[in-house]
Amino acid sequence: MIVRTAFTALLADGAYFALPLSVTGSSELQALPPLLRRDTSFQLALNQLDGVLTPVNSCYIVLRREKSLTFVTYVPYRANKNERDFFLQGRHECVRQLGEQHFVTSVICKEIGEVTDARSWDERDAKQESQDAVDDASEHTVHDNGKECSMDAGHKKNKCRLCDRRMKNKISPEALEALAQLHTPGATVQMSVNTSTETLDLRYMKNVPIADVAATLPADTPSFTFYRHPTTQLLYFIFHSPDSASVKERMMHTMAIPGLVNVHAEDQGVHVDQKIELHDPEDLSFEEKDERIGKFRSMYLRNNFEGTESKYDNLKADEAFHNAIQ
Repeated sequence: MIVRTAFTALLADGAYFALPLSVTGSSELQALPPLLRRDTSFQLALNQLDGVLTPVNSCYIVLRREKSLTFVTYVPYRANKNERDFFLQGRHECVRQLGEQHFVTSVICKEIGEVTDARSWDERDAKQESQDAVDDASEHTVHDNGKECSMDAGHKKNKCRLCDRRMKNKISPEALEALAQLHTPGATVQMSVNTSTETLDLRYMKNVPIADVAATLPADTPSFTFYRHPTTQLLYFIFHSPDSASVKERMMHTMAIPGLVNVHAEDQGVHVDQKIELHDPEDLSFEEKDERIGKFRSMYLRNNFEGTESKYDNLKADEAFHNAIQ
């Protein structure tokens, strides 16, 4: 009854974005507080689910996308097998009791990023729209009474595993807020990884003349600097990794790039146009190019994506190396 009441409230109020359903100790479904959509960005709305989903607990989520509802069965790999089976075996019945007519699709997700990353939804949409998806018999489920339920997409593994989102560093509220201010010409935001907490912390946010940007790069520690060019309006991402910094500092900063550029910045509507990597501030030169600028391999390439994240094949190896030196 409580679940039905919460679902009815979700149907009646378009401001509600998601309704999580978990299980109690008595194996009864219970409705968690619904989430409100406070932003027009689908990704920012999805970010609210980061505080709901865990790697070890299964749940259902009624998710509103535009004007339609999707029924999500979240069963992470690390969840208890009996709990996983409970949600997997009961998902069709739950949809039936809520009312199949309210849902356009039902999906299974096994990783948090498959739910909370908008790129996963874009990828599933593309597969759904393909002719192969239409012809795939597993796309539809028929009940014993012969009536077809809402479109059942099951589990579709992402082409890319969203390593940037899974491995992203935490970011301080000040640094996150600063990213949203990068639309003004000359706007400059600099941050670095706190090696003790592995958090991206803000160093400064201010307007800097183009001739003075190099002077703001710290000489002995790695840093990330976002700079909005006052003439071209291009947004530059400058990764300064001085040779004098420790191996641990350089590795931690290198590994933080995908999550910072592809996740934290993108979540704030900030799109990097050009990435510069350098060891010495004197090498800083703003040039409009399609290729990277720098002396070593870039982890972010302008307009060069594969799957749902930037093309970079050695991220897992970097993670292992980083753990080994901690």
